Amino acid sequence: MKKCILLLSLSLFFCSYGSMASPDQDPFRIIKEEGIPVAVNPGHPIPTKNSPRDIAFTEELTIGEVKDDPHYVFSEYISYTVDERGNMYVLDWREKSVRKFDNNGSYKITIGGEGQGPGEFTAPKEIRYLPSGHIIVFEDETQKFSCFTLDGDFVRSGKFKKLLSAPYFGFSNRNLLAKHVLRDSRKSVSITGLYDADTELLFAFYEKELEPYKQWPSRDNVDARIKRLAEVWSRIAFRPKTVVALDRDEDIYFAFTDKFEIKIFSSQAKLKRKVKAELPFLPVEKKDRNSFLDYYLPRDISTWNTMSKQMQNKIKNLTQFPNKKPAFMSIIPMDNDYLMIVRNGYYRRNSLIDIFDSSGRFIIEKKLDFQINEGLCRGHKLYTLYEDDEGNQFVKRYGYTFIM
Repeated sequence: MKKCILLLSLSLFFCSYGSMASPDQDPFRIIKEEGIPVAVNPGHPIPTKNSPRDIAFTEELTIGEVKDDPHYVFSEYISYTVDERGNMYVLDWREKSVRKFDNNGSYKITIGGEGQGPGEFTAPKEIRYLPSGHIIVFEDETQKFSCFTLDGDFVRSGKFKKLLSAPYFGFSNRNLLAKHVLRDSRKSVSITGLYDADTELLFAFYEKELEPYKQWPSRDNVDARIKRLAEVWSRIAFRPKTVVALDRDEDIYFAFTDKFEIKIFSSQAKLKRKVKAELPFLPVEKKDRNSFLDYYLPRDISTWNTMSKQMQNKIKNLTQFPNKKPAFMSIIPMDNDYLMIVRNGYYRRNSLIDIFDSSGRFIIEKKLDFQINEGLCRGHKLYTLYEDDEGNQFVKRYGYTFIM
């Protein structure tokens, strides 16, 4: 009997020892899920001997600092893009025009203007650089898009057949990433997917059934309208969302940020690989809530400045927040097939980034002393939007260097 107990004890010891990870075992691994390689990372960076261990950013220029030249002054809402030579194109929503700056930040030309004719805009919102060597401007309200050469010459325009939102142009075959709401008598479904030039769905990345539409309370019922506004912003504040990006090879990076998982597809929507990490969800702190209420609400509610202070405070008090933030905010493909993930940095707060190498290995985590907003990497440069305390808009460019 004693011999049996001894053998059982030894067996349990060796079994448990065999299941323990060796102290020098690499916690990063690549596994297969249905034949697809998946890079699995722990919750901390694990660089190799040959990979960078840090990244340094150097601010190189800011477009918008020249106060005495109207070409460098923007309204409170702008978008931008960058071509392969580092020329920057800033779309000013209010001015309804695009201004081109060279890679030294010098103003070159103005493209477009207000109107309904060829090459003119009524409500421009998005601007993208296309692999064909053109820029395209999209108008959300009218669904019109206008294409220009990099020298500002008008090429063509058109309208989508279906109502799309958040279109992400950038494919050489004229496909695009976008959202479309499919409605029937029973329900409405928001579909984030790959659409062709005729706005026909080619592949759905994510589908979400929307809540039934509720009739807005009348303007006379102030309390009901306050409650409804608070409900709307409670569904937005720090909630998971779909995130997309394209790299220079037109590979599609897609995620729904309820978990730390990025799916990489070909331009034909064929799943190529995944990147996962066991990073913790960051808490929604008091300063996060205050930042949302004091910065986001006034910018996004068009009638905010016409409301009484009492009404504003009631909306703020009724807005609810989750305990945790989403897994991350945005995906920024870098050069050399590296990947930057912006994990934190909401509403004018400095950003926290994670960097993964070409294999999907988590190699760097860094808290920056600036915010990344609508970030873009091109030619070993990082571009981002910036807003000062007075609401003035700028485009900033940073050079970056990996430190071994």
